[in-house]
Amino acid sequence: MDMRKCIYIILTVLAFTLYGCSDWLDVKPSDRVSEENAFSTLSGFKKALNGVYVELNQNELYGRSLTCEFVEILAQRYAIDQEASGNYLLTQYNYIGSDAKGRISSIWSKAYNLIANTNLILKNCEENRSVLPDDHYCLVKGEGLALRAMLHFDLFRLFGPVYGKDSALTSIPYYKEFVLEVKPSLVGNEFIQEVINDLLQAEELLQHDPIIEYGPQGDRLDNFKSDRNLRLNYYAVQALLARVYMYRGDKVKALEYAKKVITIQKKWFPWVDPMTIAASSENPDRMFSSELLFALQNLNRSSIFTSLFDGDNLKLTALLVPREDVANEVFENEKQDYRLISGFASSSVELGGVNYKVFNKYHGKDSLLSQVIPMIRVSEMYMIAAEAEPKVADGVVYFNELRNNRGLESIPDRWMSFMLDEEWCREFYGEGQLFFFYKRKMKTSVQSAYDRYGMTSVNLKNYVLPIPDGELQYN
Repeated sequence: MDMRKCIYIILTVLAFTLYGCSDWLDVKPSDRVSEENAFSTLSGFKKALNGVYVELNQNELYGRSLTCEFVEILAQRYAIDQEASGNYLLTQYNYIGSDAKGRISSIWSKAYNLIANTNLILKNCEENRSVLPDDHYCLVKGEGLALRAMLHFDLFRLFGPVYGKDSALTSIPYYKEFVLEVKPSLVGNEFIQEVINDLLQAEELLQHDPIIEYGPQGDRLDNFKSDRNLRLNYYAVQALLARVYMYRGDKVKALEYAKKVITIQKKWFPWVDPMTIAASSENPDRMFSSELLFALQNLNRSSIFTSLFDGDNLKLTALLVPREDVANEVFENEKQDYRLISGFASSSVELGGVNYKVFNKYHGKDSLLSQVIPMIRVSEMYMIAAEAEPKVADGVVYFNELRNNRGLESIPDRWMSFMLDEEWCREFYGEGQLFFFYKRKMKTSVQSAYDRYGMTSVNLKNYVLPIPDGELQYN
């Protein structure tokens, strides 16, 4: 990425009004302004940081590619029609076509652009420290460091080597400063350590996060401190540390951080009430919102459903949809599974003589529930704890806690090792985590999207996306 393109930060005009959700996200882009003016006031810092959260919703990032679309296609979630050539080639891990190259390049450039913007905020936290009260300094800098770490980590999970096999191979650059020159790439284990360092510093700065005292609603007397689960808060940072340590293969630290979140889960992030998820309810909670440690608020989320998943109006060539028989296999015909009930239409749609199960998770009416995009959910901490516990008997306790709160029965210890993979397939449908789970576990065969009993072969090199052509000169 040409860092010279990132001289100015994306700023937004924010309306701070008191409604039942975070209305600071209802924004309109403003003209670019000088850095000096942007960070001369506390309000400027707030607008700049809020702008980064808004930009995470871009289609090239978590508004589509890194949640429900691009990475889910790579995870073989959807039965892509061959005539949808761009998406179909992705199911074959063919990254050399013009469509794939363009999408991969956009992910790379958009993520690094936001990293540059975040670094500009962090730089000014020190240079303009006098305009930031201590509590706001800790929140702005803590969230900024966490954003930088999260974006870098997801780039690493896409473009970096398969860590369990090649942790010492050269990966990608890690930017800790707002600079115009291109930084050299780091080897994998050094890169992951930089992610961890940023998250540990963020955790330290967020020790007095309002979420600790008030829960996800935060401090309602200050909009910037409210709705803390729509920002990278203290517990979300701890969850990210559990995720990163698990990816690194450090089960001891992963378990430690997963347990920190699990300890407060029932108080602040309770399991979804099954009465709120039924499609028959007025506004079903398809995202299990009470369990979200961190989510984005996307005011245009309805377009995700209408453009990708609307089985009533989209042709098969434009539709992202699993075959009904494959979906039933993934959920093992457990029709009482909350995730099946809430995330998929009750009836199938027939296209070309094949029955498909319409994916409904991103469908919803005009409310906060229809605007959230899940980034980190508490169930992942239970999955990590189940896998990381040294004794299977201890791990299965966490595993069954999750299953029981998905409408399923407990399993005996001896089944957990092979059912962990299946639970990952069910739990994070449309949330962009399965491909990275497969990469971490170095899976060479995964559930086919076209055959309920079939498997798709994966070469380990398929897990490493090619660095965009224009960036090769920097690596």
